[in-house]
Amino acid sequence: MSAARQQIDKPEAPMMIIRVMLSIGLIGALLVAGQSVYRRLPSDGPDRLNAEANNATANSELTILLRDEIAASSAHAAIELYAIDFAAAQSEFFANPHPGKTFDDFLAQRTKGLAPIRARFDEQGRALVKLTAGNWWIHATAALANGEKLEWRLPISVRGESQTAELSAENAYERTKKF
Repeated sequence: MSAARQQIDKPEAPMMIIRVMLSIGLIGALLVAGQSVYRRLPSDGPDRLNAEANNATANSELTILLRDEIAASSAHAAIELYAIDFAAAQSEFFANPHPGKTFDDFLAQRTKGLAPIRARFDEQGRALVKLTAGNWWIHATAALANGEKLEWRLPISVRGESQTAELSAENAYERTKKF
């Protein structure tokens, strides 16, 4: 019986080798296809936007103005602009449930990999920034002489060659005071 069994096993050996080779080929093809799709996805990392790339393609000027009492303390003001569609981020946050996560946390996570465009205010409370057209988000802070701190979070759509955005106490996102 052992001779009969050996004759049955011999034709299965080439089939087993073919099956193993086809399995390896299938796994390799899946890995190559996955890598090809992954390379074509839009980047969410730090390479998505950097200041040098923005300056090279910038065709719009945005002037940001600080009003009244805020302009007097503009030396203690900071401004960052992020290339993010704020309205789309809000829609995404509210469309998908995020238990235990606030929108501020979601937004911080979303902007974490983005390189912001930073600007400084001059003595008159003006900052001039060159940006590419598209949706941007302004995040600015200013410390007032009376100890108050103002924070702005404003979405802005940059179109055309020149635009102006005004930061005032009325359109501030948050106003805090240390005691």
